Amino acid sequence: MGAERAVVVRPGEGHRVGNVEFLARSADTPRFNLSSVTVAPHREGPEPHVHPTEDDAFYVVEGELVFLVEDDEVTAGAGTFVLVPPGVRHTFANRTDSIARFLNVHAPAGFDLRLAAD
Repeated sequence: MGAERAVVVRPGEGHRVGNVEFLARSADTPRFNLSSVTVAPHREGPEPHVHPTEDDAFYVVEGELVFLVEDDEVTAGAGTFVLVPPGVRHTFANRTDSIARFLNVHAPAGFDLRLAAD
């Protein structure tokens, strides 16, 4: 599994699933998924959830998100990095009047396959 060549994804050419644009998918590498996610103003993310075997990493590139990590709320503006290890309950929301964008890494890969199946 995984590409035996370089993977180049030009702007807007990623594989889209809703508001998620996958740049590195499980077909490219089994080690991680990389996506760019846009969250509309006043939108909640997924229900609080746990990834039993994956690190879930977020890097906010635009706007502001509020992360719920276990019972703690963390406000994360542009330039903020949040790493949620396996087994930790989490979610996020955009509570502002502007869009928010973040880069998301799941390691190992597989998140793209689950999201596409939903």
